[in-house]
Amino acid sequence: MVNQTMRKAVRFDAPTLAEQTLLARSERHYGPVSKVVGLYQSVMRRTLEHFFPDSVLEIQGDRSIIDWDVVMQETPYKLSDDTDRLAIDIEWRGTRLTFQPGSPVPLFPSERRMIDVIVHALDHRFRSLFDQDVNDRVERFNYLTEDLIIADFLATEGPFRIPAALEALRVAALSTYENKRVTTGALLLGTPNDPTTPGRENLQGAPQFNARLTAIKGFHRLCDGLRTVFVVDPQGELVRIADIDQWAERTQARHTQAHLCPRPYQSHARATISDGHVCVALTPSQEIKVFSRGEMTFSFSDGRWRLLDIASKFAVWREAVQRSSDDDLARRLFQAAINLSESRVGALLVVARDPEKSIPQLIAPVDRMNEEIAVDDPQDPENLSPRLAKRALHHAVRGMTVSQLEPTVLEAIASLDGAVVTDPDGGLVTFGAILRINPEVLDLGRSVQGARTLAALAASQFGPVLKVSEDGYVTMFLKGRRVWEF
Repeated sequence: MVNQTMRKAVRFDAPTLAEQTLLARSERHYGPVSKVVGLYQSVMRRTLEHFFPDSVLEIQGDRSIIDWDVVMQETPYKLSDDTDRLAIDIEWRGTRLTFQPGSPVPLFPSERRMIDVIVHALDHRFRSLFDQDVNDRVERFNYLTEDLIIADFLATEGPFRIPAALEALRVAALSTYENKRVTTGALLLGTPNDPTTPGRENLQGAPQFNARLTAIKGFHRLCDGLRTVFVVDPQGELVRIADIDQWAERTQARHTQAHLCPRPYQSHARATISDGHVCVALTPSQEIKVFSRGEMTFSFSDGRWRLLDIASKFAVWREAVQRSSDDDLARRLFQAAINLSESRVGALLVVARDPEKSIPQLIAPVDRMNEEIAVDDPQDPENLSPRLAKRALHHAVRGMTVSQLEPTVLEAIASLDGAVVTDPDGGLVTFGAILRINPEVLDLGRSVQGARTLAALAASQFGPVLKVSEDGYVTMFLKGRRVWEF
């Protein structure tokens, strides 16, 4: 079955009709260029909203007549933060715009840099319409602007091999092989040669790793993107096929730290820790993942790219969980959320800061694992009402802490309908619990939020919350508001 989300995004970013007309006139200057600047204001808004869908871009002031000579002589662009770092003023070619993110929280440094990269990429495209001396003037029109922005953000060797690889994965997502969805992946080397085969030169006639390869019968069977990947050199040419686990072990053996990314893709992240390697993978859910500098950096799903910055978001989560006798509590819960999101399993993970105060307000007595509840019929304790029958499942983990549970067990209990609630030291209070929701929260969000989001908003009044949606998104809530999402 063809993935409709991917279908919408597959296109070559060829010049628009307006741009083609301007390219034809690029050798001579001409009068007002108001329409051109207006066109690129729209493009800038669309591109920023692609990466930041909840953001708002407002144009401050109006320059109905824009003189060509003035526009080209002005400083191309300038970004400045407001005092609270909640918005960014963008001055571009004499036009002033204000970027406001969707959440009322300061932008992460990576998000601030992403905005800079987006504006720079669009200004580069604008200049390339008129200035024949702009580097890669024509080549950049062969790829999606969004993919070029990904490459610019990663700042690796070979600026066009990343967009070419992403194009190949996107086309592969439209294909099936023996009535099954295709998965694949590629490791883009940051070194001149493959470090696992240092004496091997790439053979002559090596094909470019791009969308054309996807038309070859059998291409989709060579690499599954999970265990095996294509190895691509800095020139964008196909080198060989590699086992990603063994490749990462041989090249990054000195790096032993755990990586905050889905369990199946730990080796993909590890392979990119050093030397500028980049790994891209098309997953069974038809999501494209990009790994760089030891992290899962970007993902493409629901028709748009997402900047993940998992490390910064984990730091915020860890700070919210605060001190605990289990120093690893924040990481255990966070990793469980990531693994569940990869499996497209919904979950709710809550850390109750003050259990004595919060638990009576948040959890009904029947759902508290350590609460003594009288059975319905003392003469027949084996036949409990549905209200009490769930407590039989609690016996499997009663009295345990998160640190005593294997990661897969923690994910299993989190996958049940309801929430997993722990105390600040990682002690399990309950799992599979339907949380009590404050009526004010219910009235506020009933019309626009799902049940799991409402529960997360309510629970976040008592401590930090991680919500995992079945669409694969992980969201942190604290004090009744959304803090971040990836």
